[in-house]
Amino acid sequence: MQLRDARAVLALVAGMAACAARSAESGMAFDEQTVGPLFRYFADSDHVGVRSYMADYNLTLPSQVGLSFHWNTEQVSIPGVLAPVGSQEAVDAITTASRPISGNAYQDFVKVRNEFQGGVSRGPAALDYYVSTESDYLAQQIAGRYDLELMNQHVNLSFGSSYGWDDIDPLADDDTQTAASTKTTLHWNVVATQVISPTTLLRYGVEYNVVEGLQHNPYRNVYAGGTNVPERHPDQRQRRDAFLKLNRYFDNRSSVRLSYRLYNDDWGISSHELSSKLSQYITQGMFVRYQYRYYTQTAARFYRDEYLTTNGIDGYLSGDYRVGPLAAHLFGLSFNFDLATLAGSTPWLGRSALVIGYERYFNSNNYSADILETGLDFRF
Repeated sequence: MQLRDARAVLALVAGMAACAARSAESGMAFDEQTVGPLFRYFADSDHVGVRSYMADYNLTLPSQVGLSFHWNTEQVSIPGVLAPVGSQEAVDAITTASRPISGNAYQDFVKVRNEFQGGVSRGPAALDYYVSTESDYLAQQIAGRYDLELMNQHVNLSFGSSYGWDDIDPLADDDTQTAASTKTTLHWNVVATQVISPTTLLRYGVEYNVVEGLQHNPYRNVYAGGTNVPERHPDQRQRRDAFLKLNRYFDNRSSVRLSYRLYNDDWGISSHELSSKLSQYITQGMFVRYQYRYYTQTAARFYRDEYLTTNGIDGYLSGDYRVGPLAAHLFGLSFNFDLATLAGSTPWLGRSALVIGYERYFNSNNYSADILETGLDFRF
């Protein structure tokens, strides 16, 4: 049934792309094209490494038709456990590593994830399709959006919705042996963007998600009642949030972005997130961006540091610190170069921009991560 749905989605996207292509043929030429390769490296305190190779391509066709394509290949490396599987010495390694443990668990585990996203827009309407594949997971999503211009184009009101369906087929594992399962996500949002003044922009909105299906790590064990048992989360979850963002530009060639998000769900988690970004031109064609984000949340009602019995709380157990009480900080710094200042007699440099960034994340559970990023944008 899901394969038939996937073919229908692909046919729909292909049809829209064909319509866009015919629009291009009937017009004169592409109005604008951009391509942007990006490399990102993530390393955390558990020695998990993620290398991401991304590429984006956007083009604008006549008659307000836009096409966008995004490709990402990720290689995730997870270190092997440091003690025999199931032993007390290996508990931490087992519960923090999202990996199957079968056969020789001392070896590093490597998995590759590929994702593709394509979108087409025309005037106020847009349609996107997303697919992600890895050895034990297939995720797909279709999304749509419609925009309204109000108050002499000083307010933009956007209505969006998406439907995602995932197939999960866990690999062999000596401990958990979770059966194949599915997950669906239905999403709605309403977002308003308002021009307050020529230098100030305000955006606010609400989002609502209904998630059904497998929502825990099929490989993670929980230490409960003196032994290790498979993790178990509820199969249903309702998530909702509201957010407010303010962008302000200043005469000294700087800008600031402030945002706040309030979230809660029916698992009992409530969270607050504050974020700020300051961008400042250093010289012609070069600016620096500083970033800070603070996040705090309460725990899910079934989360405990220790479970007295293997029944957990109402039958649920979790070894995922991300559903426990949490406070986190993120600091970031990036440099952006418009290579036009170096173009000279090399025209392609005049249409290129380079970004180099670093982020440092840490939280109240002694978890930390470093994120390095380099990217190149090219307009033609």
